[in-house]
Amino acid sequence: MSSVGLIKWEDIVEIETQQVVTARFLLIYTSNPDHYLEKVKGYKKKLLEANYRMYDTPFSVTSNPLQYDFDDLEKLLRERFLEQSDRILSE
Repeated sequence: MSSVGLIKWEDIVEIETQQVVTARFLLIYTSNPDHYLEKVKGYKKKLLEANYRMYDTPFSVTSNPLQYDFDDLEKLLRERFLEQSDRILSE
């Protein structure tokens, strides 16, 4: 697992669900992924860059290490993303 720290809601442009065999994960697309990639080094950066090449985003989230139900996590992130999108558009 690799972390870039906090990704600001206003930087998120899309959230997509993917599945590989039985593993489901969320892809988080941002307006400026390089900004976040600059924060990591070494092996973590290599992992994120591999994700970037494979999925067009370095950021993926699975609920397994979080011990959180995937469907609940997906619902929560999508709801918050829509709320933040609406808030930003109304400003």
